[in-house]
Amino acid sequence: MAIEKQFACPLPHGIHARPASALEEVARGFAADIIIVNHRTRRAADAKSILALVGADIRHLDACSLTCSGPDEQQAMAFLSNFLENQFPLCDQPTATVSPGPPEPTLPPCLAGAECSIYPGARAVGGIGLGRVVQAGGFRVPLALTEASVADPAEEWHNLLGVLGKVQASYENRLAQAGSGIEFNLLKVHRAITRDAEFRRQLQIAVRERHRSAAGAIADTEARFTRDLGASESPLLRDRALDIQDVCRELLRQRYGIELGVESVELTVDSIVVAESLTPGQFLGLNRMFLKGLALTEGGNASHTVILARSFNVPTLVGVRNLPTLHAAEAAVDADLGALIAPLTPPALRYYEMERRRLDERSARLREMSQKAGEGGLRIEANIAIPEEAAQAFAAGADGVGLFRTEMIFLGRLSPPDEQEQFECYRQALNAAAGKPVVIRTLDVGGDKLLPYLNLASESNPLLGYRAMRIYREFEAIFRTQLRALIRASAFGRLKIMIPLLATVEEARWVKKTVAQEQKACADAGLDFDQTMPVGAMIEVPAAALSLEHLSKELDFFSIGSNDLLQYIMGADRGSRRLQSLYQPTQPAFLRALHQIIDACHRGDGKISLCGEMGGEIRLLPLLAGSGLDAISASAPLIAGLRAEWAGLDLPECRQLWMEALDCRTEEEVAARVAQFSANRAAPLLDVELVLWNPDAATKEEAIKLAADRLFVMGRTDSPRAVEEAIWQRERQSSTGFGNGFAIPHCKTNAMRGNSVVVLKLAAPIPWDAIDGRPVQFVVLLAIRETDGAVNHLKILARLARLLTDDEFRARLEGEASAGSLCDFLRARLDG
Repeated sequence: MAIEKQFACPLPHGIHARPASALEEVARGFAADIIIVNHRTRRAADAKSILALVGADIRHLDACSLTCSGPDEQQAMAFLSNFLENQFPLCDQPTATVSPGPPEPTLPPCLAGAECSIYPGARAVGGIGLGRVVQAGGFRVPLALTEASVADPAEEWHNLLGVLGKVQASYENRLAQAGSGIEFNLLKVHRAITRDAEFRRQLQIAVRERHRSAAGAIADTEARFTRDLGASESPLLRDRALDIQDVCRELLRQRYGIELGVESVELTVDSIVVAESLTPGQFLGLNRMFLKGLALTEGGNASHTVILARSFNVPTLVGVRNLPTLHAAEAAVDADLGALIAPLTPPALRYYEMERRRLDERSARLREMSQKAGEGGLRIEANIAIPEEAAQAFAAGADGVGLFRTEMIFLGRLSPPDEQEQFECYRQALNAAAGKPVVIRTLDVGGDKLLPYLNLASESNPLLGYRAMRIYREFEAIFRTQLRALIRASAFGRLKIMIPLLATVEEARWVKKTVAQEQKACADAGLDFDQTMPVGAMIEVPAAALSLEHLSKELDFFSIGSNDLLQYIMGADRGSRRLQSLYQPTQPAFLRALHQIIDACHRGDGKISLCGEMGGEIRLLPLLAGSGLDAISASAPLIAGLRAEWAGLDLPECRQLWMEALDCRTEEEVAARVAQFSANRAAPLLDVELVLWNPDAATKEEAIKLAADRLFVMGRTDSPRAVEEAIWQRERQSSTGFGNGFAIPHCKTNAMRGNSVVVLKLAAPIPWDAIDGRPVQFVVLLAIRETDGAVNHLKILARLARLLTDDEFRARLEGEASAGSLCDFLRARLDG
């Protein structure tokens, strides 16, 4: 006999993703049927289906009833009653704010006058891609199939049920062959949808009660869940609508023998795919040889489509609104700028050709410089979040993986990954490493990274709360599963396990004991693994930093988590804009803490590295190189630049810089000392590679962009757009057309790494609003660091101006036959 309980929804934001997941997790532990009815909407939901719970649209204080019926109904009701009263109210989250949409980007001068349409979008995957627009349609089912009459609904449902079984079996087979990674996770999600009770129930109702054809039932079910999930407050649930579309498309293909549900998208030339939404299956069906960019109206960073785009490095924008029909138009996805530019006019095409050359030449120079980085000294390793990133990191020259964050394997799903899935994922990264070390951090969730299936309560100070290492004892089964996967994977490379947020010797001993137990279990099962696999920890809290002498006797290595350690040392929330002056890695107190940590670790013969944002700041590399760290790690795109910088450093000079920084009393003193070190190492004001011989610039805007781009290529700045804007701030005040065919654009900006002069001997004169009205063919650009002061800037600018008033000097410049001779002559006169 069924048992019923009445209750009012206690959640201020209703039953959305997280509470639905928590309720489903509890309900599925019982054999009884568990139904929740929302009396306001009169919708009933199977509590073992997250899709059904979200679809019931249960809001704050809605009157609801809970019914349990089945063999263990008494136990189920007792447990659920307690859960609803004591735990369920803690599952709520603040309502997601509605984004006003991406802001209008500030266009570079070359592009501002190109007369293109600009469609702002939020950057999901960085980069620039050019190609012809291909519009991708959404989910479509031909009316002839949806409206077909059904003679026998029972037989139609029987046939559709068989198709569901075939699709589920297809996912099982593909999972067995997929190995690991993004596609593996995607298949697991799709398999879960085919097994979801509410998904099947909606299909059955459509066929058996409304006498819909299989196609009509699939179309109705897709529309129902797309509507319900689209209204969810959870980005995770909203993005799952695309996965449901993929499953529905596969059902149609299996039932009717042809691919239905989407318009075919074939790429035969470099293409930009534009769509309201794109399912993961559609993405995987695209020819990635020609896929150069995505512009989507829907989708977020957690969607499987965006995750796939990131793993294949496809520039992607989301939230692009008001898109017109642009089929076959030339367009650019400029994710760095945050806009889709379409259609491309001739000036815009010229601009993006300049952008392509800028990026290609910079990449080539970084590769060349990074190959000069010698062996020994500081190791430069990579931070990755998915195994697919490892190949990119090693191609850039990474000495290893210093931090593999495993959270991505656990996020965006309704249950934790099993041992085999994790094992395949870790093995994939080790295979890419080809013998180089890979440090894999165990699960770091809780705090600001919540997993619905853990049902962790909200906390007022989550970053100091129940997270990372601190949840392992409660969720020991999940931790042990991850350890077994890691231990098995250790047979395939140099794997090191790293524990996050460890603070005490007791925690270290518990971890080592648990690892030893799982290693013994693997040995008893006859599994291969590395018996010498190192186990280390993150140094993120002051307690660990102050306990290193004792922790070094328990663990094999350490890595400083600079992001958390800095905010805890300074007592400054790294997310607070008002505290940014405190949250600086050049704070003397923080540097002294690093010094103590490094010394303590080395006294115990341990290895110490640093990960976090500090490790990716090129300006701080000399400081870190001199600190005694064994390694730093940074995101893969930064590796080549860091290695190029490391190739030009002198280690004894870096050690001297470190000791001087430790003596500084203020953050400003440290920053000034670091900047002075960089200035002292700066390349000469002018060298031959800053002389552009006969470049093709059609306008003043293009000439200034060419000069700023050259500074970027040669490593004189990491922000060419900032330099360009600084030049234009002066240019808008008064033209720098000096007369007699010469211009001297100039700026002061700390976007420069060193004072520089760029010379352009243009292929043809261009208008410049010069004082004598003549076009300009010689451009001498002066860029000075702002901290070097006005005196230095004016001194060099005045000298240039005096030289250019000399007829003989100008004639000599115009008459030089090569970039080298022009550089030698001008440099000698500027130094003289």
